Amino acid sequence: MKLLVVLCLLSVVVTAAIVGKKAVGAKGTLLCGKDPAQNVRVRLFRVKPGKKDDIAQMLDEKYTGPQGMFHVEGNTNGFPLNETDLQPVISFYHHCDDDPKKLEKTAFRRFNYILPENFVNQGEKAKKTYDLGSLNIQLEFPNEKREKTIVDKAA
Repeated sequence: MKLLVVLCLLSVVVTAAIVGKKAVGAKGTLLCGKDPAQNVRVRLFRVKPGKKDDIAQMLDEKYTGPQGMFHVEGNTNGFPLNETDLQPVISFYHHCDDDPKKLEKTAFRRFNYILPENFVNQGEKAKKTYDLGSLNIQLEFPNEKREKTIVDKAA
């Protein structure tokens, strides 16, 4: 009888852990005018960051490659069960169209892109990846800001 109770409790805990995990992924190509936007920092957050990034909510971070392409993916594994909701947001940090001679003194351009919640699924891996397509970051985006310091996640 005790074994049956232990097995039931264990199955409830395992089910809660699996059901609580949610995943999301996104990809795209960034352009600065007609050229690929290289070395753009791309961060995937569980929820929309405030004025400053909440590193604790970051799911993934990548940089665009030589062709301006990126792919970010993350899940809520490791978050408390009361923090497994996903309202995924990507933050982009770049110097597109900034004066190359003044980059050390110029803050990064930063804007957020909210991902559709129907691309969030249960589990550890994203089942379908949201494709942003090609995005020209030379344009100024709504609510775009300048950010001098970008906080890095502690290793």
